[in-house]
Amino acid sequence: MLMVLGIVALPGMMSGQILAGESPLIAVRYQLLICFSIAATAAIVTWVSIQMTQKLYFTKDDQFIRTQDSGD
Repeated sequence: MLMVLGIVALPGMMSGQILAGESPLIAVRYQLLICFSIAATAAIVTWVSIQMTQKLYFTKDDQFIRTQDSGD
């Protein structure tokens, strides 16, 4: 997703800002801010998901909880 963001979406947004009269340095800073924000959000969501599912599958002693099969 980040690769597509860097190749397609951000250069279009940056060039749009430049064509609108914004300084190229400001446009690049804005581009980097958006890219890092998206990467940070993805990292935080991944961490929260792992923390939530860890409580479902592991005990406090970090032992795996076996689930019972419904087919037996």
